[in-house]
Amino acid sequence: MAQCPNCERHLSRFHRSRLQKLIYAEILRCGKCGFVSRRLHLFLRVAVMSHVSAYTRCVRCGTPHVVRAKKRDRMESLSNGLWSRVHQILGAPIYRCIGCRLQYYDWRPSRSQERRDTGHVTPASE
Repeated sequence: MAQCPNCERHLSRFHRSRLQKLIYAEILRCGKCGFVSRRLHLFLRVAVMSHVSAYTRCVRCGTPHVVRAKKRDRMESLSNGLWSRVHQILGAPIYRCIGCRLQYYDWRPSRSQERRDTGHVTPASE
């Protein structure tokens, strides 16, 4: 059960309007201080994360664990989303998600590629 960050009491479910049901998976409210916590539906969270992030993220699952591919693998699925198609037409590099194995086109660098380019050493590689 979720707790209020202000008074540490249990948050209870709050009735959502029809519009809120389209956007939020749940709304929780504290009965003591009135704190409200909203959780977006999974598909909206992934969409927001993958399009707003400075680094590329998988457009299906939202994970930052993607690798840049040299060329398209015909055996794995390719995203047919609008932004992926636009990036493909404009000549963007192709990325492959390690988790769900989806391929998509994007101009932004992956987080691991950015670390390699700047010479940042991760603790796992020390």
